[in-house]
Amino acid sequence: MTLQSFQLDLATVLLLHQCSFLVGALCFLYARWQSRRGEGLGTLAIGFMALAMSSTLAGLGDRSIISREIWTFGTFASGVIGYAIFWVGMRRLSSGGERRADWLVMIAPAVLIPTALVTQFYLVDPIRGAVSNFISFLSLAAAATTVLRDRRPENLPVRLVLSVVIALSSLLALMIVVAMLTPAIAPMTPRWAFFIRIICHFAIALFVIILVKERAEAALRRAADTDILTGVGNRRWFTSRVPKVMREDDALFLMDLDLFKQVNDRFGHDTGDQVLVSFADAIEKNLRADGSFARLGGEEFAAYLPHTSAEEAMAAAEQLVDVVRKLVVDSNGERVPLTVSIGVAMGESKEHSWSELLKMADVALYDAKNAGRDRAVLFSEPAKAAA
Repeated sequence: MTLQSFQLDLATVLLLHQCSFLVGALCFLYARWQSRRGEGLGTLAIGFMALAMSSTLAGLGDRSIISREIWTFGTFASGVIGYAIFWVGMRRLSSGGERRADWLVMIAPAVLIPTALVTQFYLVDPIRGAVSNFISFLSLAAAATTVLRDRRPENLPVRLVLSVVIALSSLLALMIVVAMLTPAIAPMTPRWAFFIRIICHFAIALFVIILVKERAEAALRRAADTDILTGVGNRRWFTSRVPKVMREDDALFLMDLDLFKQVNDRFGHDTGDQVLVSFADAIEKNLRADGSFARLGGEEFAAYLPHTSAEEAMAAAEQLVDVVRKLVVDSNGERVPLTVSIGVAMGESKEHSWSELLKMADVALYDAKNAGRDRAVLFSEPAKAAA
Protein backbone atom coordinates (compact mmCIF):
# COMPACT_ATOMS: atom_id res chain seq x y z
CA MET A 1 0.00 0.00 0.00
CA THR A 2 1.44 3.38 -1.02
CA LEU A 3 1.10 6.83 0.50
CA GLN A 4 -0.96 7.91 -2.50
CA SER A 5 -3.60 5.27 -1.71
CA PHE A 6 -4.58 7.26 1.40
CA GLN A 7 -6.70 10.38 1.08
CA LEU A 8 -5.75 13.43 3.09
CA ASP A 9 -8.30 16.14 3.65
CA LEU A 10 -6.70 19.53 2.80
CA ALA A 11 -8.50 21.36 5.59
CA THR A 12 -7.20 18.81 8.12
CA VAL A 13 -3.64 19.09 6.78
CA LEU A 14 -3.78 22.90 6.98
CA LEU A 15 -5.15 22.75 10.55
CA LEU A 16 -2.41 20.35 11.65
CA HIS A 17 0.17 22.46 9.82
CA GLN A 18 -1.00 25.54 11.73
CA CYS A 19 -1.06 23.69 15.05
CA SER A 20 2.48 22.36 14.55
CA PHE A 21 3.80 25.90 14.27
CA LEU A 22 1.71 27.18 17.18
CA VAL A 23 2.82 24.35 19.47
CA GLY A 24 6.43 24.92 18.41
CA ALA A 25 6.14 28.65 19.11
CA LEU A 26 4.69 27.97 22.58
CA CYS A 27 7.52 25.52 23.30
CA PHE A 28 10.11 28.10 22.27
CA LEU A 29 8.46 30.80 24.40
CA TYR A 30 8.36 28.51 27.44
CA ALA A 31 12.01 27.55 26.96
CA ARG A 32 12.87 31.24 26.54
CA TRP A 33 11.10 32.01 29.81
CA GLN A 34 13.11 29.29 31.56
CA SER A 35 16.43 30.17 29.89
CA ARG A 36 18.61 32.97 31.22
CA ARG A 37 20.52 33.31 27.95
CA GLY A 38 17.61 33.43 25.50
CA GLU A 39 19.69 31.74 22.81
CA GLY A 40 17.46 32.82 19.92
CA LEU A 41 14.39 31.06 21.28
CA GLY A 42 12.29 34.24 21.13
CA THR A 43 13.30 34.75 17.50
CA LEU A 44 12.38 31.14 16.70
CA ALA A 45 8.99 31.68 18.35
CA ILE A 46 8.35 34.77 16.20
CA GLY A 47 9.34 32.84 13.08
CA PHE A 48 6.98 29.97 13.91
CA MET A 49 4.15 32.41 14.69
CA ALA A 50 4.59 34.02 11.28
CA LEU A 51 4.47 30.57 9.68
CA ALA A 52 1.36 29.72 11.72
CA MET A 53 -0.22 32.92 10.36
CA SER A 54 0.65 31.81 6.83
CA SER A 55 -1.03 28.45 7.38
CA THR A 56 -4.04 30.08 9.07
CA LEU A 57 -4.63 32.41 6.12
CA ALA A 58 -4.42 29.43 3.75
CA GLY A 59 -7.04 27.60 5.84
CA LEU A 60 -9.35 30.62 5.86
CA GLY A 61 -8.95 30.94 2.10
CA ASP A 62 -9.71 27.24 1.60
CA ARG A 63 -13.04 27.81 3.40
CA SER A 64 -13.67 31.01 1.38
CA ILE A 65 -13.84 33.10 4.55
CA ILE A 66 -11.52 35.76 3.10
CA SER A 67 -10.94 36.83 -0.49
CA ARG A 68 -8.43 35.04 -2.69
CA GLU A 69 -6.32 38.18 -3.18
CA ILE A 70 -5.92 38.65 0.59
CA TRP A 71 -5.16 35.09 1.63
CA THR A 72 -2.79 34.27 -1.22
CA PHE A 73 -0.73 37.40 -0.68
CA GLY A 74 -0.88 37.10 3.12
CA THR A 75 0.14 33.45 3.01
CA PHE A 76 3.08 34.18 0.71
CA ALA A 77 4.33 37.24 2.63
CA SER A 78 4.08 35.77 6.12
CA GLY A 79 5.64 32.52 4.88
CA VAL A 80 8.81 34.04 3.40
CA ILE A 81 9.18 36.36 6.41
CA GLY A 82 8.65 33.46 8.83
CA TYR A 83 11.32 31.24 7.28
CA ALA A 84 13.85 34.08 7.15
CA ILE A 85 13.26 34.81 10.85
CA PHE A 86 13.42 31.07 11.60
CA TRP A 87 16.91 30.91 10.10
CA VAL A 88 18.08 33.87 12.19
CA GLY A 89 16.68 32.22 15.33
CA MET A 90 18.31 28.88 14.53
CA ARG A 91 21.59 30.63 13.81
CA ARG A 92 21.46 32.35 17.22
CA LEU A 93 20.43 29.13 18.97
CA SER A 94 23.22 27.13 17.35
CA SER A 95 26.05 29.60 17.92
CA GLY A 96 24.81 30.89 21.27
CA GLY A 97 25.13 34.51 20.12
CA GLU A 98 23.77 37.10 17.72
CA ARG A 99 25.40 38.75 14.73
CA ARG A 100 23.71 41.77 13.23
CA ALA A 101 24.77 40.56 9.80
CA ASP A 102 22.38 37.60 10.22
CA TRP A 103 19.45 39.95 9.74
CA LEU A 104 20.63 40.68 6.19
CA VAL A 105 18.63 37.57 5.29
CA MET A 106 15.55 39.80 5.55
CA ILE A 107 16.61 41.34 2.22
CA ALA A 108 15.06 38.29 0.54
CA PRO A 109 11.48 38.93 1.75
CA ALA A 110 12.04 42.70 1.31
CA VAL A 111 12.64 42.03 -2.41
CA LEU A 112 10.17 39.17 -2.96
CA ILE A 113 7.12 40.77 -1.35
CA PRO A 114 7.14 43.99 -3.45
CA THR A 115 7.89 41.86 -6.53
CA ALA A 116 4.85 39.74 -5.74
CA LEU A 117 2.71 42.87 -5.40
CA VAL A 118 3.89 44.25 -8.73
CA THR A 119 3.70 41.02 -10.77
CA GLN A 120 0.84 39.41 -8.78
CA PHE A 121 2.45 35.98 -9.27
CA TYR A 122 1.08 35.05 -5.82
CA LEU A 123 -2.33 34.59 -7.49
CA VAL A 124 -0.97 31.68 -9.55
CA ASP A 125 -0.99 28.69 -7.18
CA PRO A 126 1.91 26.67 -8.70
CA ILE A 127 4.22 29.71 -8.89
CA ARG A 128 3.32 30.97 -5.41
CA GLY A 129 3.76 27.50 -3.94
CA ALA A 130 7.03 26.88 -5.77
CA VAL A 131 8.58 30.20 -4.72
CA SER A 132 7.40 29.88 -1.10
CA ASN A 133 8.66 26.35 -0.73
CA PHE A 134 11.95 27.13 -2.46
CA ILE A 135 12.54 29.88 0.13
CA SER A 136 11.61 27.33 2.78
CA PHE A 137 14.09 24.85 1.28
CA LEU A 138 16.93 27.39 1.33
CA SER A 139 16.21 28.57 4.89
CA LEU A 140 15.93 25.06 6.30
CA ALA A 141 19.01 23.80 4.43
CA ALA A 142 21.02 26.75 5.79
CA ALA A 143 19.71 26.09 9.32
CA ALA A 144 20.59 22.37 9.14
CA THR A 145 24.10 23.23 7.93
CA THR A 146 24.56 25.75 10.74
CA VAL A 147 23.48 23.31 13.46
CA LEU A 148 25.75 20.57 12.09
CA ARG A 149 28.74 22.89 11.60
CA ASP A 150 28.54 24.24 15.16
CA ARG A 151 28.68 20.65 16.46
CA ARG A 152 32.50 20.84 16.54
CA PRO A 153 32.87 23.53 19.23
CA GLU A 154 29.80 22.28 21.11
CA ASN A 155 29.58 18.52 20.70
CA LEU A 156 26.09 17.85 22.02
CA PRO A 157 24.48 14.56 20.86
CA VAL A 158 21.14 16.17 19.94
CA ARG A 159 22.77 18.47 17.36
CA LEU A 160 23.09 15.66 14.82
CA VAL A 161 19.46 14.58 15.27
CA LEU A 162 18.18 18.17 15.03
CA SER A 163 20.17 18.84 11.86
CA VAL A 164 18.83 15.63 10.27
CA VAL A 165 15.20 16.58 11.06
CA ILE A 166 15.66 20.10 9.66
CA ALA A 167 17.40 18.68 6.58
CA LEU A 168 14.49 16.25 6.04
CA SER A 169 12.01 19.13 6.22
CA SER A 170 14.18 21.02 3.73
CA LEU A 171 14.18 18.05 1.35
CA LEU A 172 10.39 17.76 1.60
CA ALA A 173 10.07 21.47 0.71
CA LEU A 174 12.14 20.81 -2.40
CA MET A 175 9.89 17.86 -3.26
CA ILE A 176 6.88 20.18 -3.05
CA VAL A 177 8.57 22.56 -5.50
CA VAL A 178 9.13 19.66 -7.91
CA ALA A 179 5.54 18.43 -7.45
CA MET A 180 4.11 21.87 -8.23
CA LEU A 181 6.26 22.55 -11.29
CA THR A 182 6.60 19.03 -12.73
CA PRO A 183 4.01 16.79 -11.05
CA ALA A 184 4.72 13.90 -13.43
CA ILE A 185 8.13 13.19 -11.89
CA ALA A 186 7.29 14.11 -8.29
CA PRO A 187 7.98 11.30 -5.77
CA MET A 188 4.92 12.28 -3.69
CA THR A 189 2.03 14.70 -3.76
CA PRO A 190 2.38 18.14 -2.09
CA ARG A 191 -0.32 17.18 0.37
CA TRP A 192 1.63 14.17 1.65
CA ALA A 193 4.85 16.18 1.78
CA PHE A 194 3.06 18.82 3.86
CA PHE A 195 1.75 16.10 6.18
CA ILE A 196 5.23 14.64 6.79
CA ARG A 197 6.61 18.15 7.34
CA ILE A 198 4.06 18.60 10.14
CA ILE A 199 5.79 15.77 12.00
CA CYS A 200 9.13 17.47 11.32
CA HIS A 201 7.85 20.72 12.85
CA PHE A 202 6.91 18.95 16.08
CA ALA A 203 10.27 17.16 16.05
CA ILE A 204 12.18 20.43 15.52
CA ALA A 205 10.44 21.98 18.54
CA LEU A 206 11.18 18.88 20.64
CA PHE A 207 14.87 18.68 19.73
CA VAL A 208 15.39 22.43 20.19
CA ILE A 209 14.12 22.04 23.76
CA ILE A 210 16.45 19.06 24.26
CA LEU A 211 19.35 21.11 22.85
CA VAL A 212 18.71 23.89 25.38
CA LYS A 213 18.47 21.28 28.16
CA GLU A 214 21.69 19.50 27.14
CA ARG A 215 23.50 22.83 26.86
CA ALA A 216 22.41 23.82 30.38
CA GLU A 217 23.49 20.45 31.77
CA ALA A 218 26.87 20.73 30.02
CA ALA A 219 27.33 24.22 31.48
CA LEU A 220 26.60 22.88 34.98
CA ARG A 221 29.13 20.07 34.48
CA ARG A 222 31.75 22.57 33.32
CA ALA A 223 31.04 24.82 36.30
CA ALA A 224 31.39 21.86 38.68
CA ASP A 225 34.69 20.84 37.07
CA THR A 226 36.27 24.29 36.58
CA ASP A 227 38.25 26.45 38.96
CA ILE A 228 36.29 29.70 39.07
CA LEU A 229 39.37 31.97 39.26
CA THR A 230 41.80 30.49 36.74
CA GLY A 231 39.39 28.70 34.40
CA VAL A 232 41.41 25.46 34.46
CA GLY A 233 40.13 22.20 35.87
CA ASN A 234 39.64 21.80 39.61
CA ARG A 235 40.53 18.87 41.92
CA ARG A 236 37.25 17.09 41.16
CA TRP A 237 37.88 17.26 37.41
CA PHE A 238 41.54 16.27 37.78
CA THR A 239 40.82 13.14 39.81
CA SER A 240 38.30 12.08 37.17
CA ARG A 241 40.96 12.44 34.46
CA VAL A 242 43.76 10.42 36.05
CA PRO A 243 43.48 6.62 36.14
CA LYS A 244 42.68 4.99 39.47
CA VAL A 245 45.81 2.89 39.12
CA MET A 246 48.79 4.76 37.68
CA ARG A 247 50.81 2.89 35.08
CA GLU A 248 54.58 2.57 34.91
CA ASP A 249 54.87 5.28 32.25
CA ASP A 250 52.56 7.80 33.96
CA ALA A 251 53.98 11.04 35.38
CA LEU A 252 52.44 13.30 38.01
CA PHE A 253 53.60 16.87 38.63
CA LEU A 254 52.76 18.70 41.85
CA MET A 255 53.43 22.44 41.48
CA ASP A 256 53.56 25.18 44.08
CA LEU A 257 54.22 28.86 43.45
CA ASP A 258 57.17 29.93 45.56
CA LEU A 259 56.62 32.50 48.33
CA PHE A 260 53.09 33.21 47.13
CA LYS A 261 52.06 34.56 50.54
CA GLN A 262 54.72 37.26 50.18
CA VAL A 263 53.25 38.22 46.80
CA ASN A 264 49.84 38.73 48.44
CA ASP A 265 51.33 40.65 51.34
CA ARG A 266 53.49 42.91 49.18
CA PHE A 267 51.29 43.52 46.11
CA GLY A 268 47.79 42.75 47.39
CA HIS A 269 45.32 39.96 46.80
CA ASP A 270 44.15 41.37 43.46
CA THR A 271 47.69 40.99 42.14
CA GLY A 272 47.84 37.56 43.74
CA ASP A 273 44.76 36.53 41.78
CA GLN A 274 46.31 37.94 38.63
CA VAL A 275 49.45 35.88 39.30
CA LEU A 276 47.40 32.69 39.66
CA VAL A 277 45.52 33.37 36.42
CA SER A 278 48.71 34.18 34.49
CA PHE A 279 50.50 31.14 35.91
CA ALA A 280 47.65 28.78 35.03
CA ASP A 281 47.41 30.21 31.52
CA ALA A 282 51.17 29.87 30.95
CA ILE A 283 51.30 26.27 32.17
CA GLU A 284 48.25 25.25 30.14
CA LYS A 285 49.75 26.71 26.97
CA ASN A 286 53.12 25.01 27.49
CA LEU A 287 51.91 21.63 28.72
CA ARG A 288 51.88 18.70 26.33
CA ALA A 289 48.62 18.33 24.42
CA ASP A 290 47.72 14.97 25.99
CA GLY A 291 48.39 16.26 29.52
CA SER A 292 45.81 17.22 32.14
CA PHE A 293 46.30 20.31 34.30
CA ALA A 294 44.29 21.55 37.28
CA ARG A 295 44.34 23.77 40.34
CA LEU A 296 44.11 21.68 43.48
CA GLY A 297 43.67 24.67 45.78
CA GLY A 298 45.42 27.89 46.81
CA GLU A 299 48.70 28.17 44.91
CA GLU A 300 48.97 24.40 44.40
CA PHE A 301 48.49 22.90 40.95
CA ALA A 302 48.92 19.45 39.42
CA ALA A 303 49.57 17.99 35.99
CA TYR A 304 49.25 14.43 34.69
CA LEU A 305 51.23 13.18 31.68
CA PRO A 306 50.49 9.69 30.37
CA HIS A 307 52.97 7.54 28.43
CA THR A 308 56.03 9.49 29.63
CA SER A 309 59.50 8.34 30.62
CA ALA A 310 61.27 9.81 33.64
CA GLU A 311 63.65 11.70 31.33
CA GLU A 312 60.77 13.18 29.32
CA ALA A 313 58.90 14.08 32.50
CA MET A 314 61.87 15.93 33.98
CA ALA A 315 62.54 17.75 30.71
CA ALA A 316 58.90 18.88 30.60
CA ALA A 317 58.96 19.95 34.27
CA GLU A 318 62.18 21.93 33.85
CA GLN A 319 60.71 23.66 30.80
CA LEU A 320 57.70 24.73 32.88
CA VAL A 321 60.00 26.04 35.63
CA ASP A 322 61.76 28.15 33.00
CA VAL A 323 58.44 29.40 31.57
CA VAL A 324 57.29 30.60 34.99
CA ARG A 325 60.67 32.21 35.71
CA LYS A 326 60.26 34.32 32.56
CA LEU A 327 56.58 35.09 33.17
CA VAL A 328 55.87 38.82 33.39
CA VAL A 329 53.09 39.99 35.72
CA ASP A 330 52.89 43.74 36.29
CA SER A 331 51.56 45.42 39.45
CA ASN A 332 51.40 49.22 39.24
CA GLY A 333 54.44 49.34 37.01
CA GLU A 334 56.46 46.87 39.10
CA ARG A 335 57.19 43.38 37.90
CA VAL A 336 56.10 40.60 40.27
CA PRO A 337 58.91 38.02 40.62
CA LEU A 338 57.61 34.49 40.09
CA THR A 339 59.13 31.03 40.43
CA VAL A 340 57.64 27.59 40.86
CA SER A 341 58.75 24.37 42.54
CA ILE A 342 57.65 21.09 40.97
CA GLY A 343 57.68 17.61 42.48
CA VAL A 344 57.68 14.85 39.86
CA ALA A 345 56.56 11.28 40.59
CA MET A 346 56.60 8.35 38.17
CA GLY A 347 54.43 5.28 38.22
CA GLU A 348 56.39 2.12 38.93
CA SER A 349 56.04 -1.47 37.85
CA LYS A 350 54.06 -2.45 40.95
CA GLU A 351 51.41 0.12 39.98
CA HIS A 352 50.62 2.90 42.42
CA SER A 353 47.23 4.34 43.17
CA TRP A 354 46.55 8.00 42.38
CA SER A 355 46.77 8.94 46.07
CA GLU A 356 50.09 7.12 46.47
CA LEU A 357 51.61 8.89 43.48
CA LEU A 358 50.34 12.21 44.83
CA LYS A 359 52.15 11.55 48.13
CA MET A 360 55.33 10.72 46.21
CA ALA A 361 55.04 13.96 44.21
CA ASP A 362 54.46 15.85 47.46
CA VAL A 363 57.71 14.43 48.90
CA ALA A 364 59.57 15.50 45.75
CA LEU A 365 57.99 18.97 45.96
CA TYR A 366 59.18 19.24 49.59
CA ASP A 367 62.70 18.38 48.42
CA ALA A 368 62.48 21.06 45.69
CA LYS A 369 61.50 23.66 48.29
CA ASN A 370 64.33 22.63 50.62
CA ALA A 371 66.84 22.73 47.77
CA GLY A 372 66.18 26.43 47.18
CA ARG A 373 62.90 26.48 45.19
CA ASP A 374 62.63 27.41 41.48
CA ARG A 375 63.36 23.87 40.33
CA ALA A 376 61.89 20.45 39.53
CA VAL A 377 62.80 17.36 41.58
CA LEU A 378 62.10 13.73 40.72
CA PHE A 379 60.91 11.46 43.51
CA SER A 380 63.54 8.92 44.51
CA GLU A 381 63.70 5.94 46.87
CA PRO A 382 66.11 7.71 49.31
CA ALA A 383 63.62 10.55 49.54
CA LYS A 384 60.90 7.98 50.10
CA ALA A 385 62.85 6.42 52.95
CA ALA A 386 63.42 9.83 54.51
CA ALA A 387 59.71 10.61 54.21
